[in-house]
Amino acid sequence: MTHLISIEGRSIGPGQPCFLIGEIGINHNGEPETAIKMIDAIADAGADCVKFQTFKADGFLSNSDDTYEYKSQGKVVIESMMEMFKRAEIPYKEFKRFFAHARSRGLIPLSTPTDNEAVDALDEMGVGAFKVGSDDIVHTPFLKYIGKKGKPVIISTGMADTQDIERGISAIHETGNNNIIVLHCVSLYPTPSDKLNLSNITSINEQFPVVVGFSDHSQGCSAAVTAVSLGSSVVEKHFTLDRNMPGPDHWFAANPEELTNLVKAVRSTEIMMGSSKIKPSAEEIEMAKISRRSIVATRELTVGHSLSQDDVSFQRPGTGLMPYQIYSLLGRTITKPVASGELLRLEHFSSK
Repeated sequence: MTHLISIEGRSIGPGQPCFLIGEIGINHNGEPETAIKMIDAIADAGADCVKFQTFKADGFLSNSDDTYEYKSQGKVVIESMMEMFKRAEIPYKEFKRFFAHARSRGLIPLSTPTDNEAVDALDEMGVGAFKVGSDDIVHTPFLKYIGKKGKPVIISTGMADTQDIERGISAIHETGNNNIIVLHCVSLYPTPSDKLNLSNITSINEQFPVVVGFSDHSQGCSAAVTAVSLGSSVVEKHFTLDRNMPGPDHWFAANPEELTNLVKAVRSTEIMMGSSKIKPSAEEIEMAKISRRSIVATRELTVGHSLSQDDVSFQRPGTGLMPYQIYSLLGRTITKPVASGELLRLEHFSSK
């Protein structure tokens, strides 16, 4: 059975409220003050966590000629990938301020590092867990470096198959770290409905001893709600202050109103999911007294009479013997008089 995982005192896993992450990513556009405003908006939306990306572009990009095509402000943009990420870099020292501000707003701050230097910097800042992006699920040396820090590791599975997921989990397990959260993810931005494959959430839950969640790149909140109903203990959603801001991830990300609606929808879904134990509520038990039927005498029954099928009918209210009990009553002797229309009770009968 999957154990609960604790991040900064918050228990995450089955039976716990869904851990909702507002993913800033690079949507601060490299502007620290914009990042602060985004933290505030994510807190106002009611999320549990704010997540960043901590990187230096030349640490994971090798070719300055590589380009990236994306949609921004209603136009298709093609630009140098190096220039795009360089523009979104934020000095590591700023993350201390981000983390402190997030915690002051009741959020747990997390980040996705892209190299060992970033891992060490985040560790020194006291980050409660590490997030690994989908692109690095196959980077097992990096996963082992993170795993050795002894903190929970959250991994997204975009572009991965079962072997990739198993390999990534094993790499962390080899460090003695078993606190792993795996987020089903599809690396399409945005992800169309027919590519979401939300059934993978169930598959991951069945195949691996991890806490399962969902990194949502779709638009709207329907996918997140469905993910929670399938057992996701974590939902991560890309966030922007304004979809008209320049940059690759703004146009499909949730704005403040949409993130607020997503949080409300997830919390409502959790309430509706309720308990998996098949048991009527106290209110239903009272309703049963009104709407179920009891065994009722159709005629006056005298002492010594042997009960037959013709002596009874099944009518409301449901406060007497249940219809399924009739089989144990037929043929038994009446020991106390029963009036016509009276609900039969066990004290009316002799023992078997």
